[in-house]
Amino acid sequence: MGDDRTTAVVWRGSVRRMRDETRRRQLMDAALELYGTIGYRATTVQAVCKSAGVSSRSFYELYPDQEMLLTELYRALNDEVLSGISGAKVSATDELAASVRALLARSLEPMLRDGRKARVLEVESVGVSAELERQRRIAYRTFADAIDEAFAAFVRAGLTNEAPGGLTSLILVGGITEALVQRVQTPESERSERESFIDEIAAVILRLIT
Repeated sequence: MGDDRTTAVVWRGSVRRMRDETRRRQLMDAALELYGTIGYRATTVQAVCKSAGVSSRSFYELYPDQEMLLTELYRALNDEVLSGISGAKVSATDELAASVRALLARSLEPMLRDGRKARVLEVESVGVSAELERQRRIAYRTFADAIDEAFAAFVRAGLTNEAPGGLTSLILVGGITEALVQRVQTPESERSERESFIDEIAAVILRLIT
């Protein structure tokens, strides 16, 4: 009998975890759509819940407020971008220009493919709270470290003689961030083509490392 009760409790716990994870994904999807289109500050909890098909009660079981939802979304989107930078592989048979461009395409592709992600990461998350600003500073440093490692990989592969050090990568992250902000705030019909946008940034990086 004791074993049966334990099994029932574990089963109920598993069902609740699966239910909560489903609701969390629904809320994250709704947040991306609303924060990435009409904006975080113009969005209410009720609007997020309606878009997600989740009750307000369920929302508050998962998040104390919208700021926590935004923070979780911000982290998830950052992880997606970072995986593109960290996943870059180079070898001695590659060409430097092609490797730099491939690195950029992999890391920027999520934001260039889906402008909502760029808006959440580079516009809507700014100035929300001291904690989110701290998360943004950590993210910038993490991206800069990943770029440093990519540059070091270019050197190891013999594609360039020396990689820039110091603040170069951090300044580069800041510059790319501002370029993305300007792109987000430009009407879609007036934006440069994605390929041209990547080409321009790649040209700047090549000047830094050659």
